[in-house]
Amino acid sequence: MASTSSSAPPHYVLASHNTPQPGTSAQASSILSHVDIQYRHADDSPLSLLPSHPDEHVFILYHDPDNPAAPIIKSTSSQFALSGVRVSQAPGAGMDEDKNPNMYVLQVTSIGADPSKYAS
Repeated sequence: MASTSSSAPPHYVLASHNTPQPGTSAQASSILSHVDIQYRHADDSPLSLLPSHPDEHVFILYHDPDNPAAPIIKSTSSQFALSGVRVSQAPGAGMDEDKNPNMYVLQVTSIGADPSKYAS
């Protein structure tokens, strides 16, 4: 039986959409959502990271197995920016020994677009 390893690729990934409240200085509300994950390798074409249609937003999480606590994140979207990533133990993740037990929450902020359009 394989041992659980945080050096395995991320499996539990969520996006936290921070939506500023217009006209107030109040803290932004946050909506958690699941993301579609597509694994790419260093020797894959970088063109595979480009959106395939105008409404697709691609967020890149570079997971270095030698430094799993410090992932690098990027956004190819003109409507969303990534401001950080929180890495924590995923609740109940210890059940599957082959998957990375951490949950990665991407901090996503809308840039100049109506954020309610993307909330589901």
